Amino acid sequence: MRKLSLAAMALFVFLGFSGAAFAETQNVKVSGSIDAYSFYRSNYDLLNGNDAGSVPVGTATVPGSSHTGSAGQRSDADTFFHTITQVQVAADMTDNVSTVINLINQRDWNAEPLDSTGAPSTATQTGNEFDILLDLAYVQMKEIFYSPLTLTVGRQDLLFGRGFIIGWNPQDPQGLFEADEFTQIQSFDALRATLDFNPWTLDFVYSKLDENSPNPENDRDLYIAYLTYKFAEYNAVTDLYWTGDYDRATLASASGVIDNSTNTVGARVQFDPITQMTLGGEIAYQYGEYSSSLVSAATEKDRGAWAVDLFGEYRFDNAWKPMVGLEYVFLDGEEDLSGGNTSYGSWNGSFRGPIYGMIRDYMEVYYQTFQSSDQAAGQNQQHINVYGSMKPMEDLKLTASYFYFWATDDYHSTTTVPTSATLNDSIGNEIDLSAIYSYTEDVTFTFMADWFFPGDLFISPADDTATQFVSEVKVAF
Repeated sequence: MRKLSLAAMALFVFLGFSGAAFAETQNVKVSGSIDAYSFYRSNYDLLNGNDAGSVPVGTATVPGSSHTGSAGQRSDADTFFHTITQVQVAADMTDNVSTVINLINQRDWNAEPLDSTGAPSTATQTGNEFDILLDLAYVQMKEIFYSPLTLTVGRQDLLFGRGFIIGWNPQDPQGLFEADEFTQIQSFDALRATLDFNPWTLDFVYSKLDENSPNPENDRDLYIAYLTYKFAEYNAVTDLYWTGDYDRATLASASGVIDNSTNTVGARVQFDPITQMTLGGEIAYQYGEYSSSLVSAATEKDRGAWAVDLFGEYRFDNAWKPMVGLEYVFLDGEEDLSGGNTSYGSWNGSFRGPIYGMIRDYMEVYYQTFQSSDQAAGQNQQHINVYGSMKPMEDLKLTASYFYFWATDDYHSTTTVPTSATLNDSIGNEIDLSAIYSYTEDVTFTFMADWFFPGDLFISPADDTATQFVSEVKVAF
């Protein structure tokens, strides 16, 4: 009886504490999604007839034009399926406290891991294909200590303005799928303090991008100060900001700390002069120190680069809701990535959100071309983008974009004689089309078709058209 009484008392105390704890939770929302994709890709390396739909950056050997295998292996295309599954739990507690946890699995269907040459390795299917990863995990406290102050702590998404500087931090922690640009893990481990003095908003962010060992001299840290003012008229908004990306992790070595720092200062303005039109512009400047594997450890260049984004949109008063837009983007460039000059003038867009071409935007970022003198997209580049959309049916949206890309600074060839020859500045053209059909409020079908047509900058034989077709079905709950 004594043991029974003690057990009953322990159960009573446990239930009492549990009831008190759960009583603090006011509301819990569970949501999620399942995205299933199919991909067809051809000539992402811009080289026809070499058994490669796309070649990952860093691959030791780029497939050549000669063939030693059977004719059946000469497809020049990649076809594969991919699924992204997410479950999110959001809970509201008392005293303006809320939490969000998002779990995710991203995988190609039963794919084999790739070896250092970009070909399927002798290993079997990856064992962690079905692992669940942590995408979001943060707590948000509103009116903490001071009524205008909101504090957000943990793994969170960050998007400022239109994402021209901060909006995207793509990750594929397990290296399990080919189309890395489609990852849904874009979060930062960060502390964010938001002061809301309507119409002024001031954000301060600190993010730990790479810890390595606890030694602070091999870390990568990101700092953000972002000021926004919303005007009472014309749906107008203006931003002023500074960001600091201090990278001591990428090139950390026993010989000492190697700095690769990028400070960015900028301003943005956006407004609607009339109800149907939006105009906007953004300008930013980067300074700091530049180092890379191309530069000796003892050499650090002075960084100095500009970026400009100008855009306008017009929405027609029509049942089909047509919209047209025009955008110009300037990203500063550097013709000499490793030479003896003391300055470095190429733009660093590590966390830029907008996509400038579904194919071009990832060349030499995720996929390498056969031309060795090609530079990574997102730097040393200008483009004009004409885009538009319409809804011919209530449940159907059609979009189209045309890009023309050209180099900001001269490229120099390493594949022709003489090797110092200046290349044509025409990077190429891209057409991106999509159709989005909302089958129900929860189910969406999407089809995308993209073509990149290399310009005269690309030298034969690395000048073939790259193609992508993507189908997607998305269920959200």
